[in-house]
Amino acid sequence: MTTPKATQSILAAAAIVAAGAVFASDNPGAHQHGHAELQLAIEGNRIDLMFTSPAYNLLGFEHRARTDEQKARVTETADWLRQTPLLDTAEASCTVVNATVHHQADGDDHGHDHKDEPSHSDFEITQTLRCSGLNASETLTTPLTARFPEIEHLNVEWVWSGGQGSGRLEHGDTSFRLSAQ
Repeated sequence: MTTPKATQSILAAAAIVAAGAVFASDNPGAHQHGHAELQLAIEGNRIDLMFTSPAYNLLGFEHRARTDEQKARVTETADWLRQTPLLDTAEASCTVVNATVHHQADGDDHGHDHKDEPSHSDFEITQTLRCSGLNASETLTTPLTARFPEIEHLNVEWVWSGGQGSGRLEHGDTSFRLSAQ
């Protein structure tokens, strides 16, 4: 059974890993098309993750959805991100327990122009997954690079009881092995 203190420790370590990655990058907070980030904390059979990506990688555009087709694409993408485990085991044992999708690409119909609208928008997705039989030597898979071909590089960082690690998936790569680095 997971204790609240153990969960807090894992999540604090994940925050440290995430902060280190931001400070270590060439351009902290840079918005780069083709690049996305996946950060996860693993404790027992639970995975807490955060996925961030420029909207262009997921939608093909970054402005607010204007046409009915663009609005439908935003809705379909947000629903997929909410319902689909963004990580899974080889046995496909993960289920989404909780998910939140934040983005600025929603269209609106309240009748005024958005001249001050930012030219870049991002998606930020958090998920809590429950994965039966998750073990420390597990190879994890992600559907992200296959589902969204505009993602050329997916940086993955993790923290778990065995340490922390990171990796980079290139376009079309769908799996990585947990290992302490």
